[in-house]
Formats: sequence, C-alpha cells, structure tokens
Amino acid sequence: MNILLPVSRGASFEDAVRLAIDTAKAHAGRVRVLSVVDAAEIRRIEVGARPGAIHLARHAADEVRKRMTAEGTAAVAGTVRRCEAAGVPAHGEVLEGELERELVAAAGANDLLVSATASHFAPDIEDDSGQLVLTVMREGGIPVLFSGAPYRPMRTIVAGCGGGPRSERAVGAMARLSLWKEAPRGILLAVDDTPKGGEERLAAPRRILADAGYPAWEERVLPGHRAATVLTFCESVDADVVILGGWGEHRWDDLLGLSVTGRLLEDGRRHLFLYM
Repeated sequence: MNILLPVSRGASFEDAVRLAIDTAKAHAGRVRVLSVVDAAEIRRIEVGARPGAIHLARHAADEVRKRMTAEGTAAVAGTVRRCEAAGVPAHGEVLEGELERELVAAAGANDLLVSATASHFAPDIEDDSGQLVLTVMREGGIPVLFSGAPYRPMRTIVAGCGGGPRSERAVGAMARLSLWKEAPRGILLAVDDTPKGGEERLAAPRRILADAGYPAWEERVLPGHRAATVLTFCESVDADVVILGGWGEHRWDDLLGLSVTGRLLEDGRRHLFLYM
C-alpha cells in the first residue's frame, strides 16, 4: 500500500502522521511525504507591488519562496525520519506549484491519502472542513483517511450503508486495501424506517466484504433522521472510524453542510474513511 501524506501546518498534522504510520505498519505500506510550496502565494506577492517597486516585490517573493522551501524540507525530513524509526519505509519531496494541482497529480500514484480534517495547507488559511483534501479525493480518484481525532487504535469500524453506488464504492475501496480486516468489531449500519429497506441497503456492502474474505460484520438497521442517527449510533458503540461515500447528498457543495459526512467532520471525535 502506498500512502500519500501531504505536509500541513498546525498541530493537527501530528495526528495525521501517527495515523499514516499506524496504517502503513498494519498493511506493509510505504509513506510518501509531500510538501508543496504554493506558487500562487508567491505570485500574489509579486503582483501586489506598487508601481516602481517591482524589484522589491520580486525580492520579497524570493525570500518567501526560500522560507517556504526550507520549512517544507525540514517538515518532510522530520516526518520521514519518524516513519523510518517506526519501521515504515518512507520517502519525501518538496515541490513548487499550484497546491491543489500538485496534490491531485500525486494522488494518482498512490493508494490512500492520509490527512487531518483541520489542516493548514497555505499561509494564514485554515482548511477547517477538509475542503481541499475532499476536492483532491474527488479529482484524484483516491480514498481519504481523515484523522478526525487524536490518535486511537482501530477497534470498532462502522460502515454507513446508504444503499447507493457511493456506499458500495467506499466499502469496496476499503476492501481492496484490506483495511481493518482484523479489526475486533465491524458494523454495517443502515438507517431506514423499514426492515426491508434496511436489508436492501446492507446487501451490496455485505456481499463486497464476503467476496474480499472479511469475517461477517454485525448489521444494524435503525429508523430516524440519517445524520443524527449515525452520530448517535457511532457514539454509542465508541466507533473509531466511520466509512462513508458522501452518503445521502447529490450536490458536492452540500457535503459539508447537513450531510452525514459533514456532521461527522464537524463532530471531530473519530476517523473517517471516504471515497467518492
């Protein structure tokens, strides 16, 4: 398994590093640590100069480029050392370019992207909702494992079964990577007001897990409002990670609003495995 770990600013990156190392160790994986020097930020400095001050603006931009490159290099080197000290093969690189474009390009060569939900990927910009990483997931075609909470062992896994292709893709992506195959407790959860409707939602994920050689997971069908019911259930079983495929939403902009995914991101008490 090849894991992409983008360097971000802020304390939340520490949680992502621990999660990436733990996941790589459990699945004989490798970690690629990537820091992107944001070319857009450098250009903003250059074009913001007053008339007659172009030389000063270019000098300021060069200084920012050097600082960002040095910070990125140090962060990459330190993270690679931590991976190797934990027995995880790792390599790192620092690139300059458009942040989103570089992350999407890098995603295509990896199996899983690990990131914290609240990440600083650009100066003075806090990506609280994980919007940038979610965009990379959509454009780069890669599953994302969000470190949505301080590090915790993966003991209880809950897969949200919405009954549509997104849920099937998310569970299928997990199965392809053999993630949490040995977890002590796995639960397939469907929210539906009728047993028949719940059974229909559970059928495809159950088959995917069986075909991939997973042991039988517990199954729950609960009535009620989806987002509230999922949050309450995950709290009741102390879920460590929740698997979702953008369940219940048809517009991307709604994902971080009242959707199950958005509510869990805001809740910030468990990890999320997402695949669109």
